[in-house]
Amino acid sequence: MELPFPIMRYDITLPLLDGRVEVPGVRLKPTRTFSMVFKDEPQLREGDFGLCDFNLGYLLPAIEAGWELIGLPVFVKRKPAYQFIFCRADAGIETPRDLEGKRVGSRTYRTALTVWARGLLHEFHGVDLTKLRWVIWGAEVFPIHDTSAQIETIADRQKSVAHALVDGDVDALITDISDVGLFETLEGNSKVRRLFPDYQREDERLYRETGIYTPVHLIVMSKHLDRQQPELARRLYDAFEQAKAQAYKDILSDMAGFSVVYLRERMLEQRERWGDPFQYGLAANKNTIDTFIRYNVEQGMIRAPLAYEQIFARGTLDT
Repeated sequence: MELPFPIMRYDITLPLLDGRVEVPGVRLKPTRTFSMVFKDEPQLREGDFGLCDFNLGYLLPAIEAGWELIGLPVFVKRKPAYQFIFCRADAGIETPRDLEGKRVGSRTYRTALTVWARGLLHEFHGVDLTKLRWVIWGAEVFPIHDTSAQIETIADRQKSVAHALVDGDVDALITDISDVGLFETLEGNSKVRRLFPDYQREDERLYRETGIYTPVHLIVMSKHLDRQQPELARRLYDAFEQAKAQAYKDILSDMAGFSVVYLRERMLEQRERWGDPFQYGLAANKNTIDTFIRYNVEQGMIRAPLAYEQIFARGTLDT
C-alpha cells in the first residue's frame, strides 16, 4: 500500500525518508502535513490522511472532539520548556511566582510547549495560573474549559511575539520559538532576560527527578486506517524504532553529516548523562504521558482524563 508520510527533518526519522529503513508491505509517500491546528482541518477531523507529524498540544482536545485520528507513541520531537520563558528585565519578574498578575504572551494557548510550561510552573514552582493574564496571537479551535483562565487577543497580530515583549506589550513570553531571527531579537536585547538563565540545568534536573524530557510532537495516523488495518500501527512503530537506532548508529559511526563539531563526542556525552531521552513507547513514557494528560485536565484543555486506549492505536499498547 502507498501511505502518505510526513516530511520530517528530524535526524531520527531520516532513515525512513531516505529508504534505508522500510515498513513491510508499505511504500511511503513523502507529504507535507499539518502539525498545528489553527482552524478546522477537515482532513484530520474526518481521518482523510495517512500519517501526520502532530503537535502534542492538540492531540487530546482533537480526540475528545471526535476527530478521526489516533496516536502512535512515537515522540519525534522534544523541546525542553524552560528555555522558552522570557521576561522584560524591568517587569519585576525575578522568580516564577512573579509572573502572577503579569501579561504573558504566547502564539497560542494550547501548543504542547505552552501546556508543559504552565504545568511545570504550577507543579514545581508554585505559580497560581489563575493569576496569569494571557495575550495570544492565534485563534483557538477547541474549547477551553477552565473558566478562570484570563485570555485576550493581541491588538496587533502583525507584530512578532519577540517585538511585543521588547516593546512592552507583554511582560513575559511563554511560547515555542523555531525562528533564528526571533531568538536573536530576544537573546540579544538588554530589555529581555530569561526567567531561568540556567535553563539547561533546570531541564536536566526535571529529567533526573521525573524522567520527563518534554515531547512536543508525535506521530498520529488516520483512525479509519487503523480500523481497516489494525496490524499496521505496530509495523509503523517498529520501523520508527529502527530508524532512530540507525540515526544513532550514523552519529556514533561519524557518518551523520550534521554541522556540529565533534558530534560523535557530544552524542557520547549525552548518552552518559541522559541515556536515551528520545525513547518511544508507552512503558518508557508512562509518567510523561500521565503528567501531560493531568496538565490538560487541570488547564481545561479537555474535560476529563482520556484512557490510553482512546489516545493510542491498539497495536502499540504493549510498547
